Amino acid sequence: MNYRIFPKIPDCQISVLGFGLMRLPLLSNSDEIDKEKTRNLIKLAVSQGVNYFDTAYPYHNGKSEIVFGEIVKEENLRDKIFIADKMPVWDVKKEDDFYRILDEQLAKLQTSYIDFYLLHAMDGSRWEQMKNLNVTKFLEHAKSQGKIRHIGFSFHDNFDAFKKMCDEYSGFEFCQLQYNYIDEDGEKRTQNPGWQGLKYAAQKELGVIVMEPLRGGLLANPPSGIRDIFASADVPRLPAEWALRYVWESQEVITALSGMNDEGQILVNCAVASTAFPNSMPQSQLEVIKKAQFWFESKIKVPCTGCKYCVPCPKGVSIPEIFEKYNNASMRGLFEQTEKILLTDYENLVNWNKGANQCVNCGSCVKHCPQHIDIPLKIQEAHNSLLLKI
Repeated sequence: MNYRIFPKIPDCQISVLGFGLMRLPLLSNSDEIDKEKTRNLIKLAVSQGVNYFDTAYPYHNGKSEIVFGEIVKEENLRDKIFIADKMPVWDVKKEDDFYRILDEQLAKLQTSYIDFYLLHAMDGSRWEQMKNLNVTKFLEHAKSQGKIRHIGFSFHDNFDAFKKMCDEYSGFEFCQLQYNYIDEDGEKRTQNPGWQGLKYAAQKELGVIVMEPLRGGLLANPPSGIRDIFASADVPRLPAEWALRYVWESQEVITALSGMNDEGQILVNCAVASTAFPNSMPQSQLEVIKKAQFWFESKIKVPCTGCKYCVPCPKGVSIPEIFEKYNNASMRGLFEQTEKILLTDYENLVNWNKGANQCVNCGSCVKHCPQHIDIPLKIQEAHNSLLLKI
């Protein structure tokens, strides 16, 4: 395992591969976390040198913190790892909420301190709201009490909003950004700072945690068009390795989070992490990545990462599934075919009252989307496009 150091936190060596706890294995036919499988995954990751674990208040409907905290205590891992957790700023209505929620998180994690504490899913508007609620006062108080050790934020907005947030509070020590070879130009497809954010964070001496390096698994298991591009390269690599190496190519990146839910993923990702270094990819390999970028640019209809922040929908619309089917149909070339194609998966969603036709345009999903997708508009677009093929 390779390790990197935050510019403002020189005493912490962080594994370049971090474990994201948002997509843990589930029990059969259930939305409950499979604790024993999760335990085995965490123990395996630690044995491979992973020491950064990232959870959050809403992950797995609030259960991620609880299950992770139990495992860490039962396996005596607290002194071997760094825990990252996040303040759910959308739930903060008054200043006291900051203190109440943090104490709740500490109790769920069964720990007296959180190593890396982030303001979750920040954007320009939320930053203004949090400033009005004295968020920096809370962060500094929590740090002085030893409840949190390092202060950061995760971010989903454009570069200008990111720059403003970095400039206005010098207490930030790190940030978490969405970055991968699809989202390199952050504002071209998604509302994210992209490579500009990486460079500006470095100017401000903020270490960068990368989320979605594999785009919710899409880059680990891509369509055949991408596999063909990588197969033509002069070096044999799995798609996930191409994606991870590209992220670690940037020296500004301290660690990349991967939501690993089986042992094979951990072993493969850790093997790559042990041999990936900044500025180590030759131009010929970067050209292969560019070809993959162009291919995705022409195919992806909606920049959904499958984070599921938008669900549950009050009307039961299965938003992430609809976007996944829409993008998959495009990437498989179905919309270019002239014959009628029965897309039974989407037809089933409609028949189960989970299709976009159930949407009443209430907008409750939009405010939760970190990609700032106009969800009611896009699911209707998906609905119309998919049903045209039935």
